[in-house]
Amino acid sequence: MNEGIIQSDVFQLLQDEDLRKNACQAVDHFLKEHKPVKNAQLHAIPLIIQSQGFSGLRNLIENQKKKNTKKDNRAFWKFMADLILASAAPALSLRSFLQNQSPIQVLLQDEAAATERKNQKQIRKANKAIIDGLMERILPVYFEHFNCHYFYRTQQGA
Repeated sequence: MNEGIIQSDVFQLLQDEDLRKNACQAVDHFLKEHKPVKNAQLHAIPLIIQSQGFSGLRNLIENQKKKNTKKDNRAFWKFMADLILASAAPALSLRSFLQNQSPIQVLLQDEAAATERKNQKQIRKANKAIIDGLMERILPVYFEHFNCHYFYRTQQGA
């Protein structure tokens, strides 16, 4: 991964502005369609990210989704899976968001440029590794934005 881009002012601004906007939109989208969950559901997320990174968050989401718990909690963790773990599609998917940012697109190879399936698969795998590495770096910031907006919105009677 190109450390120069990661350390650039453009990338720092992306984290401060665009990432915050995406996190706030995700919260608003969730709260428009679902009842708020207890804040305790959100408190574990930053701790897991800090101690275990992206893989820890993935495990937390998968484990929480499997639990036989309240309907609202299941809906929240399904939303988290779509938001964080989905490989593309959902409009607010963090992975899709990152892939569509111009400072990040510079790091990615064009899969369509390869003519053979084997080469396309290699490019896809390399691009996924780049996005995973970026997610590892931005998750703490993303969830700081997400949780702050969630707590703000739920205090306002969302």
